Amino acid sequence: MNGQIPNHLGITEIDYCWQPGQGNARTAILSRVKRLNPDLVWFNLGASVFGKSPWSNISGLLTPILARQFGYPTVITLHELLELADLHALGAPGGALAPLGARLLTNIATHADILCLTMRQYADWLSARRVDCVHIPIGAYHEPEIMEESASHELLFFTTLAPYKGLETLLEAFQLLRTEYPELSLSIAGAGHTRFPDYPRELRERFQNLEGIRWLGQIPEDDVKELFRRARLVILPYTASTGSSSVLYQCATWGRAVVASNLAETQQLVHESKLKVEFFESGNVSCLSSAIRGLLDSPERRHQQIRHNFRAIQLTRPEEMCRKYIQAFNRALEKRRSPKRIPIPSPETQLA
Repeated sequence: MNGQIPNHLGITEIDYCWQPGQGNARTAILSRVKRLNPDLVWFNLGASVFGKSPWSNISGLLTPILARQFGYPTVITLHELLELADLHALGAPGGALAPLGARLLTNIATHADILCLTMRQYADWLSARRVDCVHIPIGAYHEPEIMEESASHELLFFTTLAPYKGLETLLEAFQLLRTEYPELSLSIAGAGHTRFPDYPRELRERFQNLEGIRWLGQIPEDDVKELFRRARLVILPYTASTGSSSVLYQCATWGRAVVASNLAETQQLVHESKLKVEFFESGNVSCLSSAIRGLLDSPERRHQQIRHNFRAIQLTRPEEMCRKYIQAFNRALEKRRSPKRIPIPSPETQLA
């Protein structure tokens, strides 16, 4: 499957050559890289991007090392640093060997010419260990826009469905709130996690008698904005975290108030990004109900959070994130003594 996207640097060609769970993903990627013979290879990686088994991910994550050995400058964006995560809460496979596997994943990623981290905390931690890395937040995917507030009393849960995402806590809180707000609804959007394929079905069966819920499954990219447009509040009830949250940035981009659990990683991300959210005690149904109630009953609190976050998201607009990545790519090219450089568009060109 191929496609083309026009941009200010020319035409970006999209060439899909592998799928998660594919046993020969590493071979497929390297074969395509050799055929295309690019000036630089950028890998956008998460710990489980290659599939649900530890072996498939370790095998896939060796791809950047091999690409670099073949002579290609490599840049990796790493969204998760499992070595610093609560592996037990995440249900990480491997048992007692899980910490060793997490350390191995970190070691593999650090073999790139430049490593990009989506949280400053991760970049600082690796920089102290003499890893050549840079902090580039996820930022805004789209032009920031405060959409008109939805007339419906709809809560939105939008992420991959896994036990550590806290959806049970949200469903129990929603059950309590429905007695006070009969019009309240909950949309649950997102695909099942590769490591927990049966989890969405089991959860639907458990809460099948609870009214007001829409189970939407995976959402096409073109429909995501409309998903946020319908929502009054977005809930991030996670009980464990793997790093930065694209949903949090999407809320700031489109003007939606957020309720989130008070995980240390989420609080750190909010601090780094200069955002505001309504925190509640992770896993506490009563606290979550109270936090949702507080924002539902106070338009001023919602709008204050929205206005603050909209100002903050201007620091991570799409064009600014693109500039940061081009700078990282050029650093990798320079590091490998390549004479080539990618021109960095001026702000005026990007806004044209």
